[in-house]
Amino acid sequence: MAEKTDHFIGTKLGNYTLERLLGRGGMGAVYLAQQQLPARKVAVKILQPPGSTDSEHYIQFLQRFRREANIIARLEHVNITPIYEYGEQEHFAYLVMPYFSGGSLRDLLAREGHLSLNTVLTYGNQAASALDYAHAQGILHRDLKPSNLLLHADGRLVLADFGIARILQDQPGTMPALTTTGMLPGTPEYMAPEMMLGEEVSHLADIYEFGIVLFQLLSGRLPYPGTTLYALAMSHVQQPLPSLHQLRPEIPQVYDEILQKACAKQREVRYQSAQALMRELHQAAISPGTFKLVEPPTEISAHNAEAPAFSNASAQPVPPPFAAPEVQQPPVQAQWQPQPESASHWPNNRQDTPAIYAPYAVGNRQTQPHPYTPHPPAYYPPQATRRRSSWTIALTMVIILLLLGGSVVFAQQLLTRNSTASSPTATSVSGYTTATTSREAQYTPSTTSTSAPATTTPGTSQVPHGARLYRATGVGQSCDHNGGAWSDYNGVGITCSGNQTVIRNTASTAQLQGTFLSKIQGQAYTSNYVVEAQLQQANTSSSDFGLYFRNQPGQQQGVYTLLVHPDGTWNTYVYDNNTGAPTRLAGGNLGDAHAAILLAVIANGQSFTFYANGHKLGEITNTTYAQGTAGIAVDKGASITAQSFTLYQV
Repeated sequence: MAEKTDHFIGTKLGNYTLERLLGRGGMGAVYLAQQQLPARKVAVKILQPPGSTDSEHYIQFLQRFRREANIIARLEHVNITPIYEYGEQEHFAYLVMPYFSGGSLRDLLAREGHLSLNTVLTYGNQAASALDYAHAQGILHRDLKPSNLLLHADGRLVLADFGIARILQDQPGTMPALTTTGMLPGTPEYMAPEMMLGEEVSHLADIYEFGIVLFQLLSGRLPYPGTTLYALAMSHVQQPLPSLHQLRPEIPQVYDEILQKACAKQREVRYQSAQALMRELHQAAISPGTFKLVEPPTEISAHNAEAPAFSNASAQPVPPPFAAPEVQQPPVQAQWQPQPESASHWPNNRQDTPAIYAPYAVGNRQTQPHPYTPHPPAYYPPQATRRRSSWTIALTMVIILLLLGGSVVFAQQLLTRNSTASSPTATSVSGYTTATTSREAQYTPSTTSTSAPATTTPGTSQVPHGARLYRATGVGQSCDHNGGAWSDYNGVGITCSGNQTVIRNTASTAQLQGTFLSKIQGQAYTSNYVVEAQLQQANTSSSDFGLYFRNQPGQQQGVYTLLVHPDGTWNTYVYDNNTGAPTRLAGGNLGDAHAAILLAVIANGQSFTFYANGHKLGEITNTTYAQGTAGIAVDKGASITAQSFTLYQV
C-alpha cells in the first residue's frame, strides 16, 4: 500500500475514480470520488492501517473493515449513513458511501462556539432516534462525538462511522481478534468509565457518550479537557460533569441534573435509551421551573420492555455482555494526541440554514387507536450497582494503562466537513379543530391494535419513490425560482427567507390557508405522485399544519390533507367538494409538534400512505378524488417554516 495518501488520487477502484482527500483517521482515509454509472459524487473510505499489508495487523484491520460494511448494511434508518458498496482491489479495501456536503456538528460547533438549546434539541432528537434504532438491532456505536454526527445536504443529521461498533449478538470469542490490534474502542474524551476500565460494555456506554456530546454542544467545550490518557481516564471514572448552568447561565439548572444522570459513573443510573434522555430535555425546556427529574426504575419488567431482547441465533433471550478482551501482546510505547475540537478536512461547501428532520416521541393522546412510535430502545436487564473504592480505581487504572501501553491507535473521525448550517428558524402556530368523522375510509395502521397500550412496529427507514419530478427550496409563487407555478390559497402570507419560506395564516376566523404547486415548468403533473415537504413550527405557538394532496381545481372545495396537531397527534382528512366540510379518515399519535419534520404522502390510485421522517404512519384506501395538485397547509394564526418541497413519481 502506498505510504502517501495523495498517491491514491486518480486511482480507479471499480466504478469510482478518486479525486481528492477529504479526511484521514487512524483506520484509513476518505476521498471524494466520481462514480461513473450512475454519474454522481460519492465518498470512498479506504482502509489504511499502519504497517505492511502482509502483516497480522493488516489482516485484523481488514476483518474489522469487512465487519463495518456488514454492520452499516444492516442499519436502515433515515439518520444513519448507508453504504453503496464494499469492495477489495489488490491490496485495497474500500467502502462507498454518500458524499455529505453539509459538514458535521463538530464543524458547526467550531464556527458557532456553542449551539442554541433549540438547535441541540432538534439535532439531539435525530441522533437519539438513530442510536436507539441501532441498539434495537443489537449494535453499539462506541464512538459518539460531534464529528460523527454529519449533516446531509438537505440538513438532515446522519450518524456515521460504525467502524468500531460491537454487535451484541456476536458469538463469544469472535470479538477479541478484532480488538487485539491495540486500537482503543472509542475516543478518550467521550468514553464511558466502563470502557476506560476495560469492563463489560452495554448500550449504556453509548448513552454516556451521548450525554458528553450534548454537554459539549451546549457548553462549547469538552467536560474533561485532559491532555493525557491517564488524566482523561481518571476524570471519566471519578469526576462529575462541570456545571453547565455556570458556563451558560441562560440554560436552566435542571439540565445539569439531566446530563449528570446521562453521564452517571454507575451505568445503571443512566437513562435506558437516548430518546428517554431527549424527552426529559424537552420537558425541561418547556417547564424548567416545575420539571422533576424522573428516577430510573430499579428493575425492568416485561411490560415496559419496548423492543425484542437481543439474542444469539439460539433461544437465549439476552446474551451476557462481552468482557473486554485481554491483550496478549507485550506492551509497546503508544503515542496519543487529544481529540481536536475544530479541525476539518472537508471543503467549505456552504449551505444556508439546514433543514432538520426530528424523530418524534410518543404522544399521550389516548383517544386515537393507532399511535406511531419511533424506533424503540431494546430491552436490557438491570445491572447490579458496583461500588469502587479509590484505591481499587487507582489500581485498575494502572493495570489498564499498562495494557493500553501497547500499540494503541485511536480511531479518529474520517468524515469531518465544513458547513455553515445555522440554527433552525423559529416560527409560530395556533389551533384548529376539525369536524367529527362522518365517512370512514379503510385504514391500515403500522401495526395491529391490541387491548394492551398500543405501540407500532417501526416503519420503513425511508419513503419509497420513483424519479424526482420537481424540487423547490422556496415555496409559493414569490419564492420558487425553479420554474414551478404556485397558487397561493385563501389569503396566505408567504415570505422568502434565503433557502426557506415562512408561511403564515393571518385569517381572523378558523380556516385553512396554504399554497399549491399547480404546474411544473408550465406543465400539469401526474395524478399519482409522492409529495414530501420539510416543515417546522415554533415553540411559542401551536396549530395544525401539514400537506395538501389531490386538490380539486378552480372554486371546488375538495382536497385531502395530512395534518400535524398541537397535541402531538396526526390525522388525514378528506374535504367535501361542495361544502369543504372535513371528514377524518385516519390518525394516531406522533410526538412533539414543534420539532422539525419531513412529512410525505404517497398518492397512488385509491391508496394513500403516510410517512413522518421516513417512518410509515399508516395507509388508507379512499375513492373520493382521483387526481389533483399538492401543497402545504396552515391553520389560523399559524406560521411555519418550509425548507423543501419535492414531488416524485410513484
